[in-house]
Amino acid sequence: MPMKHRLIALVAACAAAPAFAFPNLAGTEWQLDTPRAENPPTLRFDAGKATGFGGCNRYVWTHKDGKSLVAATRMLCAPAAMQTEQAFFKLLEARPRLVPDGRATKLALVAGSTRYEFRRVKTEQPTTAPAVETSRYLTVAPFTAPCSAGVAKMQCLQVRESDSGDWQNFYGGIEGFTPQPGIQYTLKVRVIPIANPPADAPNRRVVLERVVMQEKTEKLN
Repeated sequence: MPMKHRLIALVAACAAAPAFAFPNLAGTEWQLDTPRAENPPTLRFDAGKATGFGGCNRYVWTHKDGKSLVAATRMLCAPAAMQTEQAFFKLLEARPRLVPDGRATKLALVAGSTRYEFRRVKTEQPTTAPAVETSRYLTVAPFTAPCSAGVAKMQCLQVRESDSGDWQNFYGGIEGFTPQPGIQYTLKVRVIPIANPPADAPNRRVVLERVVMQEKTEKLN
């Protein structure tokens, strides 16, 4: 095969391969530069997968049967962080192509007109304080809403921590709590961290301490 055709075939193969299939990326870590985010997502490339922080949750990114799959923990965060994460996961699920800068300091993930640019960061062992149990008050909306975790579609409770806050998807359940449709609840819950959970499992347990208040509400058409 002529050299020109070999180069074209190599470029085509790289464009079709998952970003983490490039052997020179194994063990490297990257942080999002553009678009800007308060809690920027990260990427760590390993053999057959990529892992990192999505803006709120930890995730694992893999490919199977020609599909790009994202599995993530299901922690609840502020609306801005959740929006950052959902947009980032949508990009990963679109099977983006990798665009390196040739100097191993920057790279981009591109899918259609969407482009995310990353810079390489040093690999350091994180030093975090031990997680502790906390109590929180949650208001639970009277009706669930459609949501997704990676490619999985489901119905999520809608919760907020203040009367003026935005409703947010609550992934997973609250132990000891069985909500009835049409009733809005105020709950006191216990949040119990789970050390080193799998990427597709919650990183905390939320346990009902008591129902503070409940009120029947009609659904608006």
